[in-house]
Amino acid sequence: MASQLDRRTFRLCWLVTYFSQTFVSMFFLYPVAIQQQGFPFILTGWLMSIFSVTSTLVRPFSGIITERIGVRKSLLIASIFLFASSLPLLWVQSFSGLMILRACMGFFYGIVMVAITTYQALSIPADRRGRLYAWIAIAYVLPLVTILPIAEFSLSRMGTSFYLILAPLLVLALIFSTKGLPRLAELEHSAEDDSPFPHNRNQAQQWGSWKEMFSVPGFWPLMATLLTWSLVNSSTLQYMPSLIHSRGMIASVFMMTNAAVSLFLRFLATGIMDRIDRKLIGSLSIALMGAVVVGAKVAFSNQAFCFLGAIYGIGMGMGFPVMLALMPDIFPRHLQPKGVAAGTLLMEGGFIITPFIMSYGGFLWGLENVLALMGAFGCANGLFLAFKGWRRSRR
Repeated sequence: MASQLDRRTFRLCWLVTYFSQTFVSMFFLYPVAIQQQGFPFILTGWLMSIFSVTSTLVRPFSGIITERIGVRKSLLIASIFLFASSLPLLWVQSFSGLMILRACMGFFYGIVMVAITTYQALSIPADRRGRLYAWIAIAYVLPLVTILPIAEFSLSRMGTSFYLILAPLLVLALIFSTKGLPRLAELEHSAEDDSPFPHNRNQAQQWGSWKEMFSVPGFWPLMATLLTWSLVNSSTLQYMPSLIHSRGMIASVFMMTNAAVSLFLRFLATGIMDRIDRKLIGSLSIALMGAVVVGAKVAFSNQAFCFLGAIYGIGMGMGFPVMLALMPDIFPRHLQPKGVAAGTLLMEGGFIITPFIMSYGGFLWGLENVLALMGAFGCANGLFLAFKGWRRSRR
């Protein structure tokens, strides 16, 4: 075991992930706040998308930043700047000013996510990686049932200012959680050559190169797995509600059932995640999610979409913690910052790519047909990776 991780440190890792996700989740209602501030609806898309763009584009550079100044330190500094860029939302009233703030928020949030994911990858021991990542995956879903109702109440009953003050308050909680994390070198007690941390204080930390990362066994199947996951999941979460609504049904039937089943399975998975083949389960999860998206083409009732949401939740519930665990599974410790940066770039990249695929493709061939094609791609690629792609990468 290359590192030791006590319960307090893991709880702080979990809280950092949770508070970073509550920060994102509360902004699901930001388009409503923008309109209450007097901006036209057409401008909400710009203010929402600029956050995702800067958050995604900074990912490759975040790996270098965490190596240069330290994982914990980069997490703390980025969190402080995230606080500084979210606080002015309370009084900035110009569209250009809000665009700059949202761009800065996305930039620093991207660094936060790479830093905390790298911290987890380097601190969580391999023999406990499965079940602990299942717990961490819960922190990604829980904000939807905790902070989102609070944010909606604040926005509808107390006004825009009370809603917007939640952002810096959540970042303050993130900062205090981060300050409690020990330095990674303090957790290290390994004499392995793979350790990036020096055993002599006068030595520099030894991180790997980008060229070395590309030659890691399993690199290309991992990238294909994460990209396929991202494309299928982002297209479903962003456009399945539109498809359901266009058929005169309740979109939340699919989304809430998906979230409930996903959350339940992540609690359940804490006991089995260390005993399964994560490469196989991750690939099959993608195939299952893709099959659900294809099945939506012939679903014409709320009951049908409730059933599909439950099946999709099985893929999401098992698949997402596996995606997080696969990065430290594949990359050696001295390549974790760059590996995590590349992996999270692909996991988030779908949310930028799929709107173009869905909007232009939907205009030409219809939304249900483009969604079905995306689902078929995910199903086919997931099965290929499960039974062929990953096997080719084994030594």
